[in-house]
Parts: sequence; C-alpha cells; structure tokens
Amino acid sequence: MTELPKPTLNTLLNFIPNNEIERRLFNNLNKKVLTSYFDNTKRNYCIGMFYLGGQVKMNLDEEITIDKIKEVREIGKQREIEYGGPCNSFEAASIYNHKNLLGQMEEIINAYTKIMYLRGLEKTKLNDDVSLNIVSYCI
Repeated sequence: MTELPKPTLNTLLNFIPNNEIERRLFNNLNKKVLTSYFDNTKRNYCIGMFYLGGQVKMNLDEEITIDKIKEVREIGKQREIEYGGPCNSFEAASIYNHKNLLGQMEEIINAYTKIMYLRGLEKTKLNDDVSLNIVSYCI
C-alpha cells in the first residue's frame, strides 16, 4: 500500500476531496483554523511557524496528530494550574479562541484520517457503506 499523505498544515490547506463521501466528511467542517494558523506563519515574530492551540510551536510541514492535540490540551491545563487562570479579559478571550481553534483542528484531523483510511480501503472493492463502517471502528 502506498504511503498516504500525513496531516500537516500544508497538506490540509491544499486538500481536495475526491468524491461525494469525502466531500461530506470534509467540506462541512469549519476550516477557519487552517487559515488562522497559516496567517500566523507570515508574522515577523513567528518566522514561518505557528503555535498549535497557542502552546506548541510547529512548522507548516510538521504532522498534526490527535496525540499532538492531546499534548496541547495537557499543556494548557498545566499552565492554568501554574498561573491560576487568565489575568484579564483579553487573556481569557485568547485562551477561549485557542481552545476553539484546537477543537476545529481536531475535527479536521479526524475527518482527514477517515478519508485516508477510506482511500486505503478503495483497493478492497468494498461498497461505500462497508468501508465507512470499517473506518468508524478505526478512529
């Protein structure tokens, strides 16, 4: 089986669904997070990098996984314990925004992963319903 593309910011920004099932899984998602993170890479102080969930510095071609998202959430929880929560409403809004974007990224990663599993199953010649059922057990 050929290696399927990993979910990086570049991959996700350029991803195009191949069929109706892929479009249903991917196109209904809020993809604001992708453009937001990409726009951050253009800022002078970011030097081509973005901060996943406002916590973990990543480049455009670094793989974004569910484990990485869990790591970001854990860092956020630890920092909240260390610092005692936001010090003002601007910081509270920033934290909320980063959590929201991270939730959007998690949905995108889950959909992309399902699509990649489906593409891997295409060679088995199963019908679409069976393939979707198999994928739902994998993720």
